Amino acid sequence: MEILLDTTVQIERIFKRAKKEKIEKIIAEHRCGSSTYVLGEYKSTIVKDFVALYNIMCMEDSLAGVREHINDTVFHRHFQRIYYIYNDICKLYNDDFELIKEHLGMYPKLLEHRFWYGLEPGLMDGTRCHRAKAKVLVQGKKAEIPDVNCSKKDNFCQSCEFFEMHREAFLELKDEKNLPEKMKNAIRKVLEGSELLKGDICRTLGDCIIALEALGTEGNMVCTTNEKDFRPICNAIGINMCQVPK
Repeated sequence: MEILLDTTVQIERIFKRAKKEKIEKIIAEHRCGSSTYVLGEYKSTIVKDFVALYNIMCMEDSLAGVREHINDTVFHRHFQRIYYIYNDICKLYNDDFELIKEHLGMYPKLLEHRFWYGLEPGLMDGTRCHRAKAKVLVQGKKAEIPDVNCSKKDNFCQSCEFFEMHREAFLELKDEKNLPEKMKNAIRKVLEGSELLKGDICRTLGDCIIALEALGTEGNMVCTTNEKDFRPICNAIGINMCQVPK
């Protein structure tokens, strides 16, 4: 594997037409792969938001009603992601709401297939992220994805072992002035031992974890569309960035 694809690339190559061809060109020209941590983030964002959309669609009797429900009850990043999924599903089934509802339960398999498409087989697995194994469960008119959350009390993964393996790199990141303050505070807490690399702390440091995973690629390289957040991390720990053209 030459390049590790991060979560933003995996989502945008599915849902953003302007970026899809550019990302697919990178994948065609290099041996690209990803990680269980990235798959875990993918499932806790896009797949989890599909579950929310599934439940909304089961409550409504028209696409207009679905749109109104989304506009009234969904906010922040969830709003954009749910509309990515909504628009994709409508396009797949030509806005036929009855056909959409008939096939809606199969959509999670399509999302996972799209994650894997064109990648090197086998994901990097330094964190053993348990969210990567989460499955959507559909029972009648309700869907859920029960194993996609984690907390500092859980002992499902090897994030703490991953931290110890990369402690020196986290020490470098601690003094990186261009990191967000929330991220720097999380790094300090983990280094001091007052917090473990689990739960909210693990999610806060997700970009750091993905960048550090890229040390295991042949190119020491991560591909992301989130240059603003990744650039200071990569500069601090010596990771190359594969930039998706704008």
